[in-house]
Formats: sequence, structure tokens, C-alpha cells
Amino acid sequence: MTIPVTIQSDEKGYFDRECPNEECLFQFKIKLSDWKEKVSDEAVYCPMCGYVADSDKWWTQEQLESMREIATSYALNMIQSELDKSFKKLERSTRNNKYFKIKYKPGRRISFINNPIGQMPEWETEIVCPDCSTSYSVIGTAYFCPCCGRNNVKTALIDSMSSIEKMIDSLDDLEEHLSEKVGKDAAKDMASKMLEDCLGNIVSAFQKYAELLYSQISENSVRVNDFQIVEKGSNLFLQACGKGYDAWVSQYELKRMILFFQRRHILEHNAGIVDERYIEKSGDTSYSVGQRLVLKKNEVRELLAIVRKLSNGLAMECDK
Repeated sequence: MTIPVTIQSDEKGYFDRECPNEECLFQFKIKLSDWKEKVSDEAVYCPMCGYVADSDKWWTQEQLESMREIATSYALNMIQSELDKSFKKLERSTRNNKYFKIKYKPGRRISFINNPIGQMPEWETEIVCPDCSTSYSVIGTAYFCPCCGRNNVKTALIDSMSSIEKMIDSLDDLEEHLSEKVGKDAAKDMASKMLEDCLGNIVSAFQKYAELLYSQISENSVRVNDFQIVEKGSNLFLQACGKGYDAWVSQYELKRMILFFQRRHILEHNAGIVDERYIEKSGDTSYSVGQRLVLKKNEVRELLAIVRKLSNGLAMECDK
């Protein structure tokens, strides 16, 4: 049985897709024309996690639900049509019978509804792959081209840093808005948590960036969190290309980077409560064991500037 289904693009010509990896489920858009003409049936890449699967596995949950409704409508319509034929035939067969007759009155007609499957509203971030020219759109950050799998780590880092900077810039306004909804105390706590998240996001974005750059110049494998440790990451690049982080940032900036990366670690894994290991690794003597870290916006901006400077240097070196 074949059920006709019509797919519509959004107003910009994009088509909704969803990563089939249950650990990801990232939703993105791709030009419907590129999906039909460029994307391989055998391999589509998730822009977020890089997961690869056949082209028929990328339906969104909303699209699947729409197709289920179309299939149900089609099946019920077909069943009703067959029942109508059977009972009408039976009614005709007893028309001249002296002893009993069968009368059949059709019920309310079930219509086959086959509305075109539409897409979600257009998104702001549009990307064109420099290798295969496929156009796709995401909310947030994307690392891979869905068509050819090209790694867009440099663009992704720039986008991440820009988003984080915008978040920091808007924190005061967000706190003021939240104060009206949840009260001043809760709003202040929420704004502080957002700032801490910004710090964590900078570290995570740089880790992914450094890891992928390193893989382009070295065949050696690394552990997942090696580039969250500043000294280890610097040594890995030193061994791979002859230059450590100090080739692009000053010793002072390196010390500050180590400090902020350690602060991110203690916020992530120890609820921000200072322990002896933090003081030893960070060299931060402004806190005592048992105190709770207090993060400031200028500190997160400082790390943002250092990471941008270092990332640009690493990119130029790896592009040689």
C-alpha cells in the first residue's frame, strides 16, 4: 500500500530534520532542494554530534505524528469504502428475497485528510558549507555539515563566543525582568547561575575546538577532557606542531586561563565549594577551603578574550 504524502518547505525553503541518535535528538533545517539533490541516501550527518545514519531516519517527531495521522485517515477511509461496497452488495443480494431483507445505511463519511506536512518557523542562523554548498539552519551551534560531514569547528566556536558575550551583556536586563516574575533574591541567584554557565560554556567550546584542531595535525588519540586542562592541552600542541599556548598568549594570560578553567571545574563538580586541590592547581589564594566561589562578569569576559586570542593563534598554525 502506498500513501501519498506531500512535504512543504518553510518560507525560506528549509526542511526540518532531527538527529536519530537518542542521546542527541538535535533538530536542524536543510534546504529542501539540497536534501533532494545533494544529500546521499546512505549518509546524513548530525550538525551537532556528527552521528551518521541513512537519509530515511531523520524525521522529526512532529513529522512522524503528521504521517501517522495521514496514514490513519487513509486506512479508515479505505476500510469504510470497502465496508460500504460489501454491505451494499449484500443489500442488493437480498432485494428479491421473500423472507428477509438487509438494509444498509452508511454512517458518517470518514474523509481522507492529506494536508501537506509543514515545517517549523524559520530560524535565524543560516550556514552554507564551503565544501559542498549545502545550506542548513540551526538554533545555537553546529559542528558538522549534514551533507558532507565537513567539520565547522571554527565557525562553531565563533558563534559560541558571540552567543556567550550576548548572554553576559543581557544579564542585568534578564535579572531585572526576572525580579518582576520570581522576586529579587531568586532573580539574583538565577543570574549568577547563568553567569557560571557562561564560564562553563566557554571551557566546553574551547575544549571541542582544540580537540578537533589537534586531530587535524596529529594521529595521537586524546582523552575526552584533556583540553580542559590548560597545561596538558598546551603540551599536546607543543608536541604536535612545536608550539604551546605561550606562543600566542602571555604567561599572565595563561595563568588566568588556568585559574578560570579550575574555577569552572570546581563549580561543575563541587558546587563551587573551594577545596585544597583547587587552591593547589589554580594558585588562587583569595579563597580559603570551604568558601564558595563568587564569579564576576569581568572575569568571564577576561576568559572570553583569552580564549579568542588563543583560538585564533591555534587556527592560523593548524592552517599552515
